[in-house]
Amino acid sequence: MSEITRPADRDDLRRIWPAVNASHVFDDYAELVAWWEAAPWRVRVTRAGEAAVLGRWRAQLDLLAVKGLWCATERIPVLLEDLSAVARAQGFARLLGPLVPDDAVAAYLTAGFEERQRIVVYRMQPPLSVVRPAPAGVEVRIGLPTDRTAVAALDASCFDEFWRYDEESLRAYFASERLGVAEDSGRVVGYTLSTVHGVEGTVGRLAVTPEWRGRGIGTALLADSVAYLARKGALAVTLCTQEENDGSRRLYRKAGFRESPGRLVSTISPMLQGLPATTIEGREGRS
Repeated sequence: MSEITRPADRDDLRRIWPAVNASHVFDDYAELVAWWEAAPWRVRVTRAGEAAVLGRWRAQLDLLAVKGLWCATERIPVLLEDLSAVARAQGFARLLGPLVPDDAVAAYLTAGFEERQRIVVYRMQPPLSVVRPAPAGVEVRIGLPTDRTAVAALDASCFDEFWRYDEESLRAYFASERLGVAEDSGRVVGYTLSTVHGVEGTVGRLAVTPEWRGRGIGTALLADSVAYLARKGALAVTLCTQEENDGSRRLYRKAGFRESPGRLVSTISPMLQGLPATTIEGREGRS
């Protein structure tokens, strides 16, 4: 049973919102409230004012992710132990830590977590422009609801089980972000997801089906997303990729993005033993 954290109440939500908002975990306060209403156990607080937001990582994986954790560094191991107990009580096999800078990962390793992935951050400052027309026969356009099935299949062909989106995640992203697609002879062969927070633009996803790579489609999609973000008032554009993804890193550098110093690191708990048959707070709303 969790002994450090408890499910938040409405007063807690208002109190923690400034920190949550600054981290861009949710687009607005209403989204945080809806997340909490669907399953209150996913938003955790302590008497000391600390907070965490949890959510299932992917439908195909039994991982509970820490979407955000707000506490002093020295408290991270204690809270991770508690959140691991919450994950175990909810029937999850492992707890996935949030992305943190590489100089902050020591607290997670102290808690017994291990590195899962190292992420490289790329950033484009003004002028925001990528000059690359789509290859002959390829149309880059705004995605439509009817593209959802094709995009889901494309995503599954481009990413392994850990990274590929489940259909619920894609529905949420389609509703909150700008979908761009590349189409060749009626077939969706690439897509992007982009969004703006204030003056910060983000390309959250760029994927090209494997057999269409190397033809300039990825650069054309990136050019389309950057142009869209600039029109929406972004003064900079950020995107991320796995450290070992050499192809994507070359694409972003050639497009004019600069690699930020350091890395972001994801960590993962050991297997959570003794999974209970029932949970302490119910299994409603596992996201």
